[in-house]
Amino acid sequence: MKLFGWGGSARERFARQVLRTVKASGLVASARYVEADFSIEYQLIGESSRGRIYLENTFREAEQASIEERSLRIRRLVDTVLGATGLQPWAQAKGKLRPVLRAVTFGLGVTNNSMEYLSRPALPFLVEAVVVDEPTSMAYVNQRQLAEWGVSADEVFATARGNLAARVPRLDGPPVTEPTVMRFVESGDTYVTSFLLVDGFLAGLAPRVGGRPVAFVPDRDTLLVVGEDPGLLTSVYAMVEEQYQQAPRSISPVGYTVDDRGAVVPYTAPAGTELAKVVHRAEVLLAATEYANQTKALDADHERQGIDDLWVGSLIVAHRPNATTVSIAVWADDVDALLPQADVVAFTSYMPDGVTPLTVPFDVVAREAALVPEPDYNPPRYRVTRLPDEAVMARLIAQAVEI
Repeated sequence: MKLFGWGGSARERFARQVLRTVKASGLVASARYVEADFSIEYQLIGESSRGRIYLENTFREAEQASIEERSLRIRRLVDTVLGATGLQPWAQAKGKLRPVLRAVTFGLGVTNNSMEYLSRPALPFLVEAVVVDEPTSMAYVNQRQLAEWGVSADEVFATARGNLAARVPRLDGPPVTEPTVMRFVESGDTYVTSFLLVDGFLAGLAPRVGGRPVAFVPDRDTLLVVGEDPGLLTSVYAMVEEQYQQAPRSISPVGYTVDDRGAVVPYTAPAGTELAKVVHRAEVLLAATEYANQTKALDADHERQGIDDLWVGSLIVAHRPNATTVSIAVWADDVDALLPQADVVAFTSYMPDGVTPLTVPFDVVAREAALVPEPDYNPPRYRVTRLPDEAVMARLIAQAVEI
């Protein structure tokens, strides 16, 4: 039997330090290290269900840090998840609220409903959450706090946005004459990536970046805003993708701009252009990352519940010879499955050439097979238990595409 004691690997020593910090918080009735997914499972005092603190991101950030810096990062992690600031009264907390952008699968490990953090959809695969900002830490607002405060979620979000709007820096000066790049870097309490949630902020940068602004938030510490230019954007997308993939706390590789009303929306390029291929590649990368995180969480949840007859489908990414990227969901015969939303659906039971599965655009499949998203899954999942009937399959075959 492997003992979780002194010594051990760097990961085990790190987990042991986090576990000690969790137990010393005075907020938990019990806590233990779960090696299988590199997490700390905890139960709050007075609560019946359990939550998880996943350690991978903070471990990667602190691996080369000094002892003091590592301890500080661990303290912040524990404070953020457990809410060590306590249930502050609304009058005390409301001035400290800040909105934050997070990937949609952030917080999936929390199984305690009262500790589920407050969030709402912001952009595809992204949500807006709210934190209580403290000098050395932040804590996510959860359902328990919302009930204690006796205020609506809408009021919490509006208050957080208002607080941040008052802190967004003014950018004066003459307009630039050609597309350029602006970089905003997190200083610890500026919440630069959240600037996209402030009404009018991104639209107002058009004169400063030399054209229609396109913003990127590859990780929690970086906001890039670029003036629209195909060549410049192509190079920025490549840089952002690398930063997104390497960041311990990534957000998105996708570009965002403003529509005619000034609302922040995903950036789209003219169909058929080389830039359109680059833009869609970023969209697929974000979708694949979030579906992979969701699949891992659902598989672990099903294992805990003893569910072994429901298949959680992966989002497959394919790179075609023409430099385009496509996402694929697989619909197998007689399998109870949760399908992800993709560019196309592959039917492995139908191989017209004897080798390659039939592939049909997802929107066509959803329409012809009357697919409906299952409740409580974000990103969305579609449950299927058998192949469509012959009449539907005939229509799908007629609308098939090659990938």
